Amino acid sequence: MLLRRIVALSLLTVSTTALADTIDINLSDTSAQFQYKSSMGRDALGKTEFHVGVLYVDKNNLLSDFGLLVKDELGGNAPGFSVGVGIKGLVAKVKGNNPTTSNASAMALGAMARYSPPATQRLGFVGEVYLSPNIVTFGDANRYVETGVRMEYEVIPQAVVYLGYRKIGFGLKNQPDATLDEGFNLGVRISF
Repeated sequence: MLLRRIVALSLLTVSTTALADTIDINLSDTSAQFQYKSSMGRDALGKTEFHVGVLYVDKNNLLSDFGLLVKDELGGNAPGFSVGVGIKGLVAKVKGNNPTTSNASAMALGAMARYSPPATQRLGFVGEVYLSPNIVTFGDANRYVETGVRMEYEVIPQAVVYLGYRKIGFGLKNQPDATLDEGFNLGVRISF
C-alpha cells in the first residue's frame, strides 16, 4: 500500500515538472533526506515552488512528501525577511519506539519565515512548521506535526550549506505517539 502511494506521487511529480532547479540533501547520524525542488514561476502573489522528497530514518521509519510553497520578501518595512505558506501531502511508515509499524498519510498546512541580515546577506535563519489535524490525517494516525529551524550560508550563488534541527511526529491511534525523526542535520542545497 505504501509502495503504491510512493509510485503515484513519483508519477505525479514527473508529469508536472520537466527539470529540477534545486536538489537538497541533509544527513544526520540516524536519517537521510533528499528533496527535489522546482520553481514554478513568479507572479503578483510571490514565488511558487514545487517539491517532492523522501526522508529515510530506517527500514521501519520512512516518509515521502510532495507540496507547494508560495513565498516572497516582506518588502522595505522589513528588510531581509521573507515568509511563505504551503501545503503538502505525505505518506509514511512509522514505528518510532512502538513495537508495531503504522501507516499514515496526511495533508499538512505550513508556514516558513526566513531572515537574512542586510549586512550579511549570505547568512540566513529559517523556521518552518507543518501541521495536519485529525480531519486530514489518515491511516493509523490522527495528527502530524513537523517543526524545523536551520542556519544557512550561501557559499556561492548556486550552493548553500546549512545546519538544522527538526522534529517530525505523528499522533497514532490506539498507541503512544511516535517521533519519526528528531535531531540536528547537516545539509547542502544545490541549484542548477
